[in-house]
Amino acid sequence: MKRKETYAHWFVCENILAHDGQLGILHMDGPEVFILIRNYGDSLFASFEEICNGVAEVNFFHAGDREATDLTDLLTDAWNFLATHENEEENRYYENGEFDDDLGLD
Repeated sequence: MKRKETYAHWFVCENILAHDGQLGILHMDGPEVFILIRNYGDSLFASFEEICNGVAEVNFFHAGDREATDLTDLLTDAWNFLATHENEEENRYYENGEFDDDLGLD
């Protein structure tokens, strides 16, 4: 499946114990970056332009990568990964019948 290959080096990171409401996106294949979204709830309704203009904080593991990286391309890839990840998560949720259980529709 192409989707798995495309996103093999991307990860969603959460620490609800110490940083509840924040979300991290980790990319581990050139450039290696950690993208922090400080308020994940608000970001769900943010436009791509808002993501690029401050909602997402991009932190490079290697300082030299910052100058060689087009941030718009990087954030586009991160945006697409996150949307694909959330879509897959939602599909699995519905396939497992968890949605019906939560609403008491059994």
